[in-house]
Amino acid sequence: MYPNDYYTMIRSKDHIFDYRLHMVHSATTLGVKPTARMYKPAAPTVRKWRDRFEDEGSAGLRDRSRAPHSCPHKLSKEAEDTIVKLRKRLPGFGAEHLKDEFDLPWGVNSIARVIRQNCKTRIKKKKHQRKNDLRHIKAAYKPFTHFQMDVKYLNDIPHYWPFMQFMGLPRFQYTTRELSTGAQFLAYADEISKTYATLTAKRLLEHLEKYGVDLTEVVIQSDNGSEFDGGLLNEKAKGFIHAIEKVFKARHVYIPPGCSNANADVETVHATIEPEFFDIEKFRNRKDFFSKITTYQHYYNLARKNGSRGKKSPLTLLTEKAPKLDPRILILPPVDLCSLLPQGVNHVPVEPAFRLT
Repeated sequence: MYPNDYYTMIRSKDHIFDYRLHMVHSATTLGVKPTARMYKPAAPTVRKWRDRFEDEGSAGLRDRSRAPHSCPHKLSKEAEDTIVKLRKRLPGFGAEHLKDEFDLPWGVNSIARVIRQNCKTRIKKKKHQRKNDLRHIKAAYKPFTHFQMDVKYLNDIPHYWPFMQFMGLPRFQYTTRELSTGAQFLAYADEISKTYATLTAKRLLEHLEKYGVDLTEVVIQSDNGSEFDGGLLNEKAKGFIHAIEKVFKARHVYIPPGCSNANADVETVHATIEPEFFDIEKFRNRKDFFSKITTYQHYYNLARKNGSRGKKSPLTLLTEKAPKLDPRILILPPVDLCSLLPQGVNHVPVEPAFRLT
């Protein structure tokens, strides 16, 4: 290599291209073998770049893609457009979920590739971040004996917030999840209160009793929130726990303090309902809201396949585990808890300072 060529190359922004260009000029003037000894590649390599330069000019010195010229099994443009359209409409659905839900004829890996290339994807949590939900233990539970209950704040969901503010839609979701089948039961209110939590539990237990469930086997688990009588000094006082244990003879347990993943099943419902319902639905009024959330809950309990439970719906699991139990037990529509308050009964919000104006 000549000294001038060396200093030109180190000042270049594309060293590889300039290296090949100088090598080709050397091969043209000095020959292939002397150039190979000077620039150190094999003689066939020098000859390859020289021939490309003669045929295509400087463009021949650029790298070429090694991808195959044809791919018979590649998805068509129409197929990719279909996947992208479904993903944008349902951003919370992954490749496998989309394939199962819409009976897509393409492979999961192909659908996932299209999503990665055309849509935003969530960062997958690492193993140490996943919650230990003890799936194998919960799967062995007798259906409709173990439940988890929690309250979801709805006023921090960007898509739902304008509808909530201007149409007077519910601000809080009282969620109950059955652990064996994964079924969910929803209720809504504008405040967090012990009264509403108690009404939610009573309504569920009355529903179970109607379908012949032995309430002495039922266990309802909740966190230590004050709406669930958390921190109550007088255990005999009438409230949430009293209604469950004294009135209906069921049992209530608290999760250990600071162990939020003990309520992982109901928290999973909260993580699922947001992208599948609140992030995509639009509402005209409060009646329209309850119509749509009822449809979603029926879809969730009767048709939606649950990946953590063998890709089976709650209805399928119920018919497998308890074929004698009436499947209509899964149909308890969401309710506006305000409508269940008896005439003249007042309730005190747990967190009145949080209520938005």
